[in-house]
Amino acid sequence: MQQTQWNSSQIKQCKKEFGQAMLSNEHSLFSFGEDFGKLLRASPHAVFQPKDLDALQAILRYAHHQALPVVIRGRGLSQSGQSLPVEGGVTLHLEHFNRVLHQKDNAIWVEGNATFSDLLAVSLKKKQIPYVIPYNCNLSVGGVLSAGGVGAASFQYGTVISHVKALEVITADGEKHEVSAGDELFKACLGGQGQFGVISKACIALRPCKKNVRTFFLSYHDENQWREDLYKVRRLADGLESFCTPAIQGAKLTGQGRFPFAEWLYAMHVTIEYDEVPPDVSRIHELLNPWKILHQQDEPIDSYLHRHDSRFAAMKITGQWDLQHPWYECFMPAKALFPQLKEVLANLPVHYANILQVIPLGSSLRDTLFALPDSEDICAVMILNPGIAAVLLPSCLAAMQALDERFLKAGGKRYLSGFLGEEISSDYWRHHYNGQFEHWRQLKHDYDPKRIFQSHLFKSLNRR
Repeated sequence: MQQTQWNSSQIKQCKKEFGQAMLSNEHSLFSFGEDFGKLLRASPHAVFQPKDLDALQAILRYAHHQALPVVIRGRGLSQSGQSLPVEGGVTLHLEHFNRVLHQKDNAIWVEGNATFSDLLAVSLKKKQIPYVIPYNCNLSVGGVLSAGGVGAASFQYGTVISHVKALEVITADGEKHEVSAGDELFKACLGGQGQFGVISKACIALRPCKKNVRTFFLSYHDENQWREDLYKVRRLADGLESFCTPAIQGAKLTGQGRFPFAEWLYAMHVTIEYDEVPPDVSRIHELLNPWKILHQQDEPIDSYLHRHDSRFAAMKITGQWDLQHPWYECFMPAKALFPQLKEVLANLPVHYANILQVIPLGSSLRDTLFALPDSEDICAVMILNPGIAAVLLPSCLAAMQALDERFLKAGGKRYLSGFLGEEISSDYWRHHYNGQFEHWRQLKHDYDPKRIFQSHLFKSLNRR
């Protein structure tokens, strides 16, 4: 069946059939026409906010029958159009699917648009947390599972999707499925970018945690020592943030004028959980060899898990939240990354890369569509700038393109959370998914044969 676009009569018909109107006012269409990245704009024809599971199933059945495109949206915190519609599409905003349902043994069921903050408010009462928690606790669980998920515990436990016990998924035909490891639909939806179904509920594995944490702030001027300690720290830490940070040295003359340049330092924030007796700094000295231990601090684990909330609040207060966010995120084989890291840093504009995060990735689930390099030793490389003024955007995009040319040729795989570019070709996806590309197409045929699940990011793969 040839795919069509939504029209006004269909919007009215849905209101009559479901008893719930779609949003089509100018303000709604504008706000749902952009995501956190603010680098792309694609306004929906209308926005539907299903009030419950029945309404969600009904709209999907209707869209499937008419071959009408929809895009799934939780909190809209993507940067490359993952939650933006194709032309003539409707946005399914899951704002009402935000409940934490029940916690039993070592797992917790939540609805797809519940945030990790919502989840933690319940799980911490029993001194349990997910194995990996994203840096931003205000991300929706369903959105993170659709992308993959990286956090401060990824150096130990890999990706968020590596610790999912089960999913409730609503497929394009409106049918409800409860799936778990071994099911093809389970594997398709984890890291599947919302292309195979709506994650209406998820069961997340939990681990025991302690009441408090102590974090040691370590600084290095020797890259080799920092790199060596990145792997040693796995024997010590429960949480790790590691990054390269520029110390501005002035402006040097170039063929294009004076430009700021920097001496790069290397850092680790090493976090250890405890109940009553905090870990002594001697444990750091016994295992690691930093240039300096700059600081140490203690706090309740809940405070630690929300440590980046103040950063996001500051972005909103200062207006950075409303700027463009060309975030760069890539998984790299460590053996390809570290030999060229100094050269990479030397070529990064410091107005873009205020911090370059480099996180070793623990063993991660590979039996999904989530693309990782063909290597056992992988690092996540990330530039998460708080916001870029429009005048600086071209140089930042050029830096991202240069990183892609360098990293993808060396076996890297972009993390499909950041900004990938304005027009992503089918050839790009063929290379990204590599041997999984034909499997992706087959799964799309099996679970969404009329290709109603469409986003701006994947529009080149969904053209008929």
